[in-house]
Amino acid sequence: MGRIGENWLRGEQFVTRAGFWRALAPTEKPHAGREAYIGYTVRATGRLDPDALETAYAAVCRAYPQLAARLETGDAGPVFVESAARPQVRVREGDLEHPLTGVELDQGRALSALSVVRDGDDASVCLLTHHSIADARHSLEMLVTLWSCYTDAVHGMPVDPPRHPFPRSLEDLLAERGIHADAPTGAAPSGPMPEPPPAVVRHVVRHRLTEAGTTALVELGHREHVTINGLLSGALLVVEAEVRDLPLTELLLRFTVNLRDRLTPRVGATEGTNVLGGVGFTVAAGTKPEPVAIGRAIGERLRAGLADGSIQRSLLDLVSGPARDARPWEPSRGPAVVSVMNWGQAPPMRTPAGLRLTDLHSASRIRESSAMGGYVVSTFGGRIGIDLAWPAGDLELPERIERLREQLSHLTRRP
Repeated sequence: MGRIGENWLRGEQFVTRAGFWRALAPTEKPHAGREAYIGYTVRATGRLDPDALETAYAAVCRAYPQLAARLETGDAGPVFVESAARPQVRVREGDLEHPLTGVELDQGRALSALSVVRDGDDASVCLLTHHSIADARHSLEMLVTLWSCYTDAVHGMPVDPPRHPFPRSLEDLLAERGIHADAPTGAAPSGPMPEPPPAVVRHVVRHRLTEAGTTALVELGHREHVTINGLLSGALLVVEAEVRDLPLTELLLRFTVNLRDRLTPRVGATEGTNVLGGVGFTVAAGTKPEPVAIGRAIGERLRAGLADGSIQRSLLDLVSGPARDARPWEPSRGPAVVSVMNWGQAPPMRTPAGLRLTDLHSASRIRESSAMGGYVVSTFGGRIGIDLAWPAGDLELPERIERLREQLSHLTRRP
């Protein structure tokens, strides 16, 4: 198999005549099996220059080679391969609410794409990144670079952002810091990936708080010593219990934690692919069935998991052993899982005069045999937004959005 083949399982990287190669680590492989592309979509109003945007995207792909990489199947499983081909910007007229309509994605060709949908003076600009190369914090940093490069291109300035190395795996970053899976049971399975199921594009219905509503929620959190993530997660659990007609105690909240600032030394935004920990939370019997009490319990669960290291190890444990108590959530509970992803506050993004970015929301295309819905939370321009990302045609989506509005209205009116 040779030196490269022998070391693929260990995730080592090589530069060959064909370019950069690295095997996917166990925590990255599931995203390849699902061909998971996540979209980071900004709404823009004003004059958008497609040529400048293409120049900017090409520059960002040079700066972050993972964007132009592709996946190949090696003897030990999928492998990242550097590519000289630059993904193209696709521009079309259409419905801004559907940024992925007509977008062709192929992980064997490119691990990113840039899709622009225009409607008069408004546009949605969606940077799609394959989940094996980047999580939300990583992708948002590249999105910031994209808009900075675009602004320079419009102004006629040189567009040459600093080059970055290919991001490292979570396994490597944690091992450097002395963190390993709890009682690993052996190497993850290798070999060709199974035939993937059909791709599912989730339709996003968005509820966005006003600036005043966002401020009121932040002030409530300060008064009650509950994080915004805890408050929102608590509200969403109440919503899901009502919609599904289930007791709160039967729901399992699933969310991820950005570990970058929780590791020593800290990890840079684009230094790793998915620098995350997983958390599973269930409401204990006797907990007051309202968001503040639930949010406070979620915060306690988070602090305890970080203190004992179980959250830092969670994804390593998930791929290295079958022990159910090591999993951040129990997959067999399927329909009772409530998934909440929090992107946090989006970094500021530069734009030239005459163009304004007004919002940020999610999009996704993932191959799944059983498509489930979930929530994505982000803050942009001083306003919290909540995406309800469900397969198109979900009959309970109107009820979810209405109950969510009621919950948040009640929270932001609290004295």
